[in-house]
Amino acid sequence: MFTLHGRNDNQVMCQAYWFAPPPFAMRTNFTALLSFSVLLLFTGCARQWYPTAAVVEVKKQDLEQFPYHPLVYHLDLSILSYQLYGQSLVWPFDPYYEEATSKKDRVALMDKVRDWAATKGAEQVASTKGLQAYRGPGLLNGFADNHSHDPILYRYDRLHPWSSNLTNPLNSWTEYLVPAAITDNIRDLYVGYRKAGAPQDSVTVEQVTSSAGGAPKARDVLLAFEGGTGDKGIEGRPPSQSLMGFVLLRYYPGQTDFDIHITFRGSRSGSGSRAALQALSDNKAKGNPDWITDLGYNLIGPEEGERSITQLGSISRGMTTCVNSMNPALFECLKKVVSLTKGAAPKRIFVTGHSLGGGLAQVFVSSVLMGGRNTPDDLPVALRPWPWKEMKLITFSAPRVGDASWAEALTVEHLSMDFFSTPINPYDRRALQPADLTIIPRLTDPLLPSGYRVLVPSDPISSQKVPGGKHVGKTVYLSKPKALDAISPPSFSGHEPARLREFLVAGLDDPRIPAEAWKTYKMTMLNPEREKSGKGTVVEYQKLIASIERYYQERGLYFNLAVFKEDVELFLEILGGDAGAP
Repeated sequence: MFTLHGRNDNQVMCQAYWFAPPPFAMRTNFTALLSFSVLLLFTGCARQWYPTAAVVEVKKQDLEQFPYHPLVYHLDLSILSYQLYGQSLVWPFDPYYEEATSKKDRVALMDKVRDWAATKGAEQVASTKGLQAYRGPGLLNGFADNHSHDPILYRYDRLHPWSSNLTNPLNSWTEYLVPAAITDNIRDLYVGYRKAGAPQDSVTVEQVTSSAGGAPKARDVLLAFEGGTGDKGIEGRPPSQSLMGFVLLRYYPGQTDFDIHITFRGSRSGSGSRAALQALSDNKAKGNPDWITDLGYNLIGPEEGERSITQLGSISRGMTTCVNSMNPALFECLKKVVSLTKGAAPKRIFVTGHSLGGGLAQVFVSSVLMGGRNTPDDLPVALRPWPWKEMKLITFSAPRVGDASWAEALTVEHLSMDFFSTPINPYDRRALQPADLTIIPRLTDPLLPSGYRVLVPSDPISSQKVPGGKHVGKTVYLSKPKALDAISPPSFSGHEPARLREFLVAGLDDPRIPAEAWKTYKMTMLNPEREKSGKGTVVEYQKLIASIERYYQERGLYFNLAVFKEDVELFLEILGGDAGAP
């Protein structure tokens, strides 16, 4: 065993919070008085911000069950969900139509894509096309269609978790770089989805065989699953389909024991401000479907027919409809795990996600522990022996998706963790640091459930700076709350995974943690010939397309160039320019 000792930071922290800017003591207006009151609230040293853990014995095998610290590991799984989503985008050079010269041009281009999808959908439904089918708008695959959604296109046969991924969401490049410590151990890849034209409740779990990767002795299996976003529960406004997460069957090194990691992806879009404004209304919500789910915050309770998720309290309508849409594919993936492991049960079940994914993770855990449809006794017989009541929930930058009665019951009764709720102070004075010595033993104990919410305290999406809802899980702060945070304008800089990861790496003494998993580049770094004045023209699109190709070629990464060129031709044809690929 290793004996690790906690560190008492109480004195250091109290001194730090007393060093507030002197002008606070001299102002006499209301803001100054409020600020000073908040300052006193934060600086009281009677209770620590981060309670010191007692001496904790950590078993060596617990530390070695993950390639690096489990908090960073699960954040990287959350990034992997984004990476798979990015790989599924048919037009990664402009997936959200942000290169259009004007709002009018953008709308016109999306209308052309919808017209194409109507024709292509009829063809795909008639042929019951599988993984090679174009996905997204409902009419492409025989789903109910929502014409108000942006027509984002996907293909699931492009997935290749062993390669990094590059996309252009809005005037910059996002690169997903999930560490090889995760991806090298993946042997096989499956997708759980509904085939084009198949019956509404049918799910096919199909292996992606067009590519292979992983280390020679890789044993893990990744099973991605489809779900719908953009549905606030309004009649006649159904969701659009995309990859919403994955199940990772992960073996212990050199053993036959394995864990299950269920990971939900967060929202992706181009312009966040436009997406948020368009998604605000219930009856007239339009635009990016992920954001419509994000803003489907009106609560719904069991009395309104949602006992599938909880029989106590109320939860987000948008999250509820999303989880209900993906659960069929998710549970079919879990049943596939049973067949792959010849009926063996996992030692532990972890559930995680970032942002929207963190909200979905909470609602999924609720559906199993507090619902009336997917409880352990209601699951398929092969899944019932699994350790569902000992699930470990880890969320990152997660929104508050339910009321106090629901959040408290899930946190305290089912996850056996401290519940944070206060009507005045938006910050949890009992929060832990990432290096707290109680976290690893709790996450590795197969006999105990657990729940942690990991966040930067200044992030308005994750904190209680903005009223509404309650959090699930024990708080883990990645930075110390500051006296001015409570009255400062909202800051979203701490919401993104790359920033969370920086805080985690800095706060953990684990040299095994890979350096990075997410990077952002200025447009000109990978597209030096960019001319913004020509944005939206065929010439500028060709430069973006060339940048994508060059990225994979220079790094020696797998990339299905032939399929990509076919889709480039399709895009240019719809755009109305030269139909030839560059």
